Amino acid sequence: MEPFRIAHIADLHLSAEHKRSNLRRARRLLDEIARRRVDHVVVTGDIAADADGREFEIARRLFRNAGLLDSSKLSVVIGNHDVFGGVHRAEDILTFPHRVRHTDVDRQVEGFRSAFKEAFDRCMFGAHGKAFPYAKVLGDVVLFGVNSVARHSGVKNPVGSNGEVGDGQFRRLAHLLDVPQLRDKTKIVLIHHHFNKLSGDGEGALNSVWGAIERQTMKLYGKRRLFDLFRGHGVAVVLHGHVHVNTEYERKGLRFINGGGSLLGPLGDIAFNLVSVTPEGIESRTITIPDELPVSPAEGPLPELQAA
Repeated sequence: MEPFRIAHIADLHLSAEHKRSNLRRARRLLDEIARRRVDHVVVTGDIAADADGREFEIARRLFRNAGLLDSSKLSVVIGNHDVFGGVHRAEDILTFPHRVRHTDVDRQVEGFRSAFKEAFDRCMFGAHGKAFPYAKVLGDVVLFGVNSVARHSGVKNPVGSNGEVGDGQFRRLAHLLDVPQLRDKTKIVLIHHHFNKLSGDGEGALNSVWGAIERQTMKLYGKRRLFDLFRGHGVAVVLHGHVHVNTEYERKGLRFINGGGSLLGPLGDIAFNLVSVTPEGIESRTITIPDELPVSPAEGPLPELQAA
């Protein structure tokens, strides 16, 4: 039996205004994925840089031009940048907490679903009218899409980057994981936020202070019950993003693969995870792609996109 091959990417941070070279790099990434003839592409959040509908349209055109706007070819989950945006300029540091506090989260989630509506076709949903969680059956594989973007909290989520799967969604996800016709399939969870512990290693006080800030603003609350849920329902692997590296790790008897370094990895590579599912198990490796046309984000016009 041929393996079912998934290209896993995340954290594209597409924008017509901020770090415009990401658009060219994303096209290079999708071209290489197409050349590899994978069966499915998974994007685990932060497709947009600033939660702007125009950024979703840019991404939609990229996916359309790559022939991916089809539920059998593409699955997406939402990230914190798709809901709240982010800090891009020095002056944003002062205004961003106010923006997060006043964001209509439900409206943003619905806008995300609408922008990539084809990817949500032929899914089983945990509740009518809710984009997440969902289950998508692809032969012997079932993908479970989860929204891990936490709502604003002055204490737990002041700048919108922390994550949480709320009680209602958690119950709906548990129900989907227990659907009888899905029990014998290979279960893969798609979620944006990470499950590993961020290292505080580094030299000097600045690294120490920054590491402490990062660990408080890039957290996933409620991991313990998610560990228990995933183990109890035989989840084979969890694919996520959020931290801008491509890596694999294990925690609490579960396997995790991070695709967050697709465009923004520490070495400047373009990369994706090639995840192959067979009856014997799951194999994964990171494919790195030479960035043949390095340019400054401030240089040159945006690459042309074909009409949607």
